[in-house]
Amino acid sequence: MNHSGPIPALMDYYQRLIGDPNQDVAPLGFSRQKISFRVVLELSGRPVAFQETRQQEGKRLVPLSLTVPGQAKSSGAGINPGFLWDNAQYLLGVKADDPKPERTQAAFTAFRKRHADLLNEIQDEQYAAVCHFLEQWNPADVAAVSGHELLQEPGSGFGVFQIRGQAGYVHDRFAVQEYWRRASVVPEQGALQGQSLVCGRNTVLARLHEPKIKGVFDAQSSGAVLVGFNADAYTSYGKTQSYNAPVGQDEAFQYCTALNKLLEDTTHRARLGDATVVFWSDRPTETESLLAALFGADAAADTASEDSTTTQRVAHFCDAVKRGLPHEGFDGTGVPFYILGLSPNAARISVRFWLPTTTGELADHLARHVRDLDVIGGREGQPLTVRRLLMDTAREAKDIPPQLAGEVARAIISGLRYPQALLSAVIRRIRADQTSSAGQMLSHSRAAIVKACLIRNYQMEVTVALNTDHPDPAYHMGRLFAALEKTQEDALPGINKTIKDAYYSTASTTPASVFPRVIRLHQHHIEKLDRGRHINRERLVQSIISQITAFPAHLPLERQGLFHLGYYHQRQDFFTKRESTVATTPTAEEPVNV
Repeated sequence: MNHSGPIPALMDYYQRLIGDPNQDVAPLGFSRQKISFRVVLELSGRPVAFQETRQQEGKRLVPLSLTVPGQAKSSGAGINPGFLWDNAQYLLGVKADDPKPERTQAAFTAFRKRHADLLNEIQDEQYAAVCHFLEQWNPADVAAVSGHELLQEPGSGFGVFQIRGQAGYVHDRFAVQEYWRRASVVPEQGALQGQSLVCGRNTVLARLHEPKIKGVFDAQSSGAVLVGFNADAYTSYGKTQSYNAPVGQDEAFQYCTALNKLLEDTTHRARLGDATVVFWSDRPTETESLLAALFGADAAADTASEDSTTTQRVAHFCDAVKRGLPHEGFDGTGVPFYILGLSPNAARISVRFWLPTTTGELADHLARHVRDLDVIGGREGQPLTVRRLLMDTAREAKDIPPQLAGEVARAIISGLRYPQALLSAVIRRIRADQTSSAGQMLSHSRAAIVKACLIRNYQMEVTVALNTDHPDPAYHMGRLFAALEKTQEDALPGINKTIKDAYYSTASTTPASVFPRVIRLHQHHIEKLDRGRHINRERLVQSIISQITAFPAHLPLERQGLFHLGYYHQRQDFFTKRESTVATTPTAEEPVNV
């Protein structure tokens, strides 16, 4: 099949799920629904009880996920009864704090009629029991049935039918399932036939692409559609709804079901900015679960959420890359791999990005990304996930530019240049946090972003740790500022504010306007040091200044990045323990955020 787009790839993933006995995937005409209660009946149709089906998970009750006939119910679709499942308004004619009792009665009447009309067609005693119950049931008698309190909860959820003493539910009965399968393949009245854009063959086309997609962050909780037309302005040639993008009914069902399955699984899903990212391969590989940890958790990244077996595997992979060892955890190097980014757009879902690749290419590009980010000062076992990097570009997660997440993911997965907005955003945050605590201004992750952007976007030579022979004066200007600040800190122990709080932002953008002043302050501070530190600090400052020919009036963005890295490297070097006086490679003691 042609995998030029996400729909064919998702259809293949559906076939992979159907062939996996460990996956409970709904077949054509059915859907997975969250069931909160069951109506238990005698074979005579007499109601026995309303029973809870929700299960305790932590401090909350979670509905039971069951495969039922039909698709999710559309809100605002008028009277639309389900088949052997629905909410209490349809099943029983009961609704808590009902503001429109006449509509509730109409809903129950429609539900009862739908099932009674099929009594002769579905030859099954349990189904007949449901029909007898619906025919005899009076909603006013609800309080006489055990467990009626469940129905008094607002939004009590969906329910199903079960016969007392019998395993399974009525909708699972063979005769019921066989009828529904036959009914599902019969085109609905007015359905069109035509050529599918996916497979190219003539088939019955889907008027609506169902089941609706659920699980995209900030999209409608009732579900949204990937393909949909809800206004005449979006249609053409007299076609209505999804006939404007002809896809077969079975094809629409397959790709929607597969996408919903991916969105349910935290090992195949991540959140980047406003985008929900899902990823999968043509066959099971460990790469799928590993990528979720590389992208980062769904919730805000913190120590607890990142302390997991999968994250440890990511850390192991990153460590192997830094040491030049073969990639581990990326099995099946030639297996096709797909990454799909989705964003909410009213009742529809927008494709933010679509990145087809292979596990081998993915491993190479991720390894390059890890090497580009490698900078001194990181904490062991805490890899820089994509989510952590994005969080360093904004004050809060909601402030991350919507398109930035997708562009960063695209750059990492495809080995392309990082978006220019990434470097601009992190430098803005560094300047904005100039007067904040040291760890917030120029943290390890922010320094890593700057380093990676300079290497990949500007082809600059940037080392992991301090480089006293760097060819660019902007790097040494950052080093010089760090040395001047350290002198002030040593001269005035316990000082609340340093030259960083007053001059750092200006020094990194317009150095000519600041450095003459801070150098004069340095002369005052250095006099307060003891003789040994006075001499050593003077030598350091002079060696740095010797590599600066002049202080320019303005530094462009990339050289501002070099300034920040020079400052960061020099600050790290001040707090680095050396094994001996002749050691050329420093050994980190405690990493310091600056």
